[in-house]
Amino acid sequence: MISLLLALAIASPTPSPPPSPVPTPIRVDVVVQAGHEGRPASCARFPHHRCDLGAKGEVQWTPVVADEVTRVLRAHGVTVARLPADFDGRYVADAAVFIHFDGNDKPCSTGASIGYHRALSLHAAHAWRAYYKRYFPFRFMPDNFTDNLLDYYAFRRVKTTDGGLVVELSEIDCPVQRAWTAPRLLWQGDLLAHFLSTLIGRGHVPDPGSFK
Repeated sequence: MISLLLALAIASPTPSPPPSPVPTPIRVDVVVQAGHEGRPASCARFPHHRCDLGAKGEVQWTPVVADEVTRVLRAHGVTVARLPADFDGRYVADAAVFIHFDGNDKPCSTGASIGYHRALSLHAAHAWRAYYKRYFPFRFMPDNFTDNLLDYYAFRRVKTTDGGLVVELSEIDCPVQRAWTAPRLLWQGDLLAHFLSTLIGRGHVPDPGSFK
């Protein structure tokens, strides 16, 4: 009898552990990310991300804009996930904006730009271009003019219904664009808050108009 039990134990395969549950995505109205924020400190925790530190000064500017977008939207009743460059979890939102400033080895060869991965975001991209172009006096690059814009890593972790965009608000390596941008960071956040509120039809954030 003992021999039979031992034989059965040997023959029986060890049961596989149950698969880990897939985390439920976090649902918010809007996701706002400050490009490069938290790096290089966060890079060790996310080795699958390239530890890109951005253009000189970019990591100081993107949180200022992102915090203002978040502050204004929340003040108008819009739920916001405010994220750094590297983050855990997955998100489902009406809209998402990933805030950056462009850098270039040939200063003043670019300007503002937009990136998106899905055709669903095309309407949002056209709307942001038309809105921001009213005020931005420099060059506006074609959509997705680099692979980093088209295949931005956070697109895989944030799904949207009304559009997800990487927005580069100016070329930070261009002295004239940098000088124009420096006093306008909070205003750029106000523009984005109005744009996102209009895009998702929630919050009714007023248009800040021209920079004052």
